[in-house]
Amino acid sequence: MNKKPIPDSQGFRVSSETRQSFSAPPTFCDLSGPGTLIRLVQLAKRTYDGLDLHESSISGRPNTPSYWFEEELLLNLLREARRELTQQQAAAKQPFSTPLPILIGDYVRHCLRMDLAICKDWTNDFDSFVRLRLMSADHLVALVGPVARQPAYSDKHPQHEAVVANNVFLEGRATQYVIDFNFPANRPFVGCILGPFRF
Repeated sequence: MNKKPIPDSQGFRVSSETRQSFSAPPTFCDLSGPGTLIRLVQLAKRTYDGLDLHESSISGRPNTPSYWFEEELLLNLLREARRELTQQQAAAKQPFSTPLPILIGDYVRHCLRMDLAICKDWTNDFDSFVRLRLMSADHLVALVGPVARQPAYSDKHPQHEAVVANNVFLEGRATQYVIDFNFPANRPFVGCILGPFRF
């Protein structure tokens, strides 16, 4: 992914809440490929602790920027999970009782939750994801920077105060890309989003 820093873009909506999702001041960038961005999407459901979740749109809620990360993060986690779990399986005295593909999926979900600081009341299942492939001639404007740590439950969840009091935080660390598809330069890219795909 090629990232060219640009001045703050007029018309790109960035709320204080969005800025607080970064652990350091983010930078507006003109993005071009080759590279692929991924966005997690949630199915409509009721969670195990009784929260009603709405289905995500592929580009995000209307008039609200959406959060993306580089596909390379996911591919690296998959490779790491396969390597680690295959080595553990080889060293074990008996086969794992859970099939390796399920263990790999759980490993990747755990790491994504920590690296992207995805609160548990947004998704417990990591239902699916969408992809946005960028070519070398593309120009997509995004706000780019490191993800800030946050509590395991958002401030709208009944357990928020308890997890904060017990210092249960998701650390962040990964780079996130905040994209406003209402921004004129970004509008054509909505039609390029593929998926959703299942984990």
